[in-house]
Amino acid sequence: MIALPLGQCRSCGDPVSYFARRCPSCDAPNQPNPVATAVALGAILLLGLIGGLTAVGVQALRGKGTTQTAARPDSTPGSAGAPTQALNDYGWIVKAMAECEEEAKQKPDTMSFLIIPMNQTALSLPGWVPNPISDVGSAGMLLPSGDAMIALRNGVMELYQKPLAFAISDPASDTVYKWKPATGVTSLRTRDVNAGGFKLGFEVPEIGQDIEWGPVINLAKGNCYWINMLVRPKAK
Repeated sequence: MIALPLGQCRSCGDPVSYFARRCPSCDAPNQPNPVATAVALGAILLLGLIGGLTAVGVQALRGKGTTQTAARPDSTPGSAGAPTQALNDYGWIVKAMAECEEEAKQKPDTMSFLIIPMNQTALSLPGWVPNPISDVGSAGMLLPSGDAMIALRNGVMELYQKPLAFAISDPASDTVYKWKPATGVTSLRTRDVNAGGFKLGFEVPEIGQDIEWGPVINLAKGNCYWINMLVRPKAK
């Protein structure tokens, strides 16, 4: 996992995320700053995995047996909300990332994610090749945030507009936590999962009913994680 960069508050000198709007120590304004502005313009973002609004229906599946409901879910899935007047201006995704990062610091008991599902278009960007992080089974692959934003803003990829469900699995206990299917950019959060190494997975109904698993990532509460998932086309 790659940590988000930290800068220094111009008022009190304490460490503060380049993407936070205000300093968590003295509440002084932190925007605009050069790094956040460069991110918004050029989409050069570090890998993370993030969230903001809601996440419910967390389920625990133990082994290959019956599905059981985990401890009380504390939120529900929801769209991060693209402005209708600027559907192709993906600065709203950068804003959602920044807001989740700020919110996560204020909620140390919560684990947050921002799910950004994409599919490829017929367009290409000469001279540019994405650098995938990992496959997610046969369903797709995870991309760095910088590659995802470059692809979206240049029309090489578009937001995937069919339902899919995000899941994480604790290898130590064979417990799977799965959110309800959602469409588009979705922010999720939960208090029911403790820190540790978890596999990331997706259930893509268009492709199949099984969860396809990706890499193991160290997750901790008080952080937001950005998950950029390129969905592979359904095999004919």
